[in-house]
Amino acid sequence: MYLYRVDKRYFEVGAEIQPQTNFEQYMDEESMKVENILNANRPVQIPLRKDCLFLFFELSAALNFFRKYGGYVYEVEVDCHDIYHRGDMNKLDNLLDLVRFTDEVEIWTAAGNEYWKGGTHTFMPCYEYLVRSCIVRKCLVEPSELKSFTDNFEITKSIERTDLYLHTLENINSPL
Repeated sequence: MYLYRVDKRYFEVGAEIQPQTNFEQYMDEESMKVENILNANRPVQIPLRKDCLFLFFELSAALNFFRKYGGYVYEVEVDCHDIYHRGDMNKLDNLLDLVRFTDEVEIWTAAGNEYWKGGTHTFMPCYEYLVRSCIVRKCLVEPSELKSFTDNFEITKSIERTDLYLHTLENINSPL
């Protein structure tokens, strides 16, 4: 299965990407609460989120994340048996909003459980796959492309209408 990974680290084609388990140390207090809620309510067969690698299903979602945080965008391959969970990232945003607006732990727990529920999603889901590892097929976008991409996004107001998105689609469809 081919998915997308945004990562600050550089990897060669064919390299295996493993989780970088220290991402939580860079989180603000509210985001850390969200992670704690998710980890407290996760199914027992799924490792802690910090021990998972996060992959995007859609190129547009990967580029949106790249727009916010930079890094490299990779096309990666993962064995379907290595997928722990497919979750709608919009539910994470919903949970973060709840953490900001209420102190009701029961509400947080219910929202955290929604992320882990199979078959549920928001109106326009943004799927992330939690996996053990993946293999790099192609480096699609480099950090040096961030500024021109951001400038182009400000003009188009759409990830899918940016030059980088259109060029990257061509690159994905070209032979290795």
